[in-house]
Amino acid sequence: MSPSLSRENFFLTIINQFDEHGVKPGSLEHTLQQLILDIAETVRSKSSLHSDLISRINRVFQEYQAVQLKVGLASQVDLAPMSSSYRHSTDEEQQIVLYTEFIDEPHQWKRLYMEALISLLEAIEKNRLELQRCIQCEAWYIPYQRAHVTKFCSSKCRNRYNYVMRTQKEPNISREEMPI
Repeated sequence: MSPSLSRENFFLTIINQFDEHGVKPGSLEHTLQQLILDIAETVRSKSSLHSDLISRINRVFQEYQAVQLKVGLASQVDLAPMSSSYRHSTDEEQQIVLYTEFIDEPHQWKRLYMEALISLLEAIEKNRLELQRCIQCEAWYIPYQRAHVTKFCSSKCRNRYNYVMRTQKEPNISREEMPI
């Protein structure tokens, strides 16, 4: 995908907030939520995207065309610095820049979900995506690259999980039963 349409790993922010968003079942927003979750589950299980999922993605892109492409001319400031030996350009040479723009306002759910979907697909395209769900809070996260086995999204969740497990294993002793 070129040019890049969304912020890197933006989908994690949105996917972890789905429960807070009140979307109507059957709406485009609900369809986008389900599609993002299905893709995330496919990535988490380390399976490939099947044809039905690809077909659903293409239907959503066809139903909601949220992005428009624009072409502009790059100014000298926008261009990467080049040495003077390469700047033998004439007035006839121009560099164009292709950029994208979302049609809807940034506060609309369907735009946020579409941006999250595109962010997820871009991450899959880069072929370096690994998703996990925290066993404590069930939030989606990307584990550290060097971590072989991760179960928690943060040390806070790991500590909370271990605390809960310790308290469940220890018998409850009231103050009256404790020796002095």
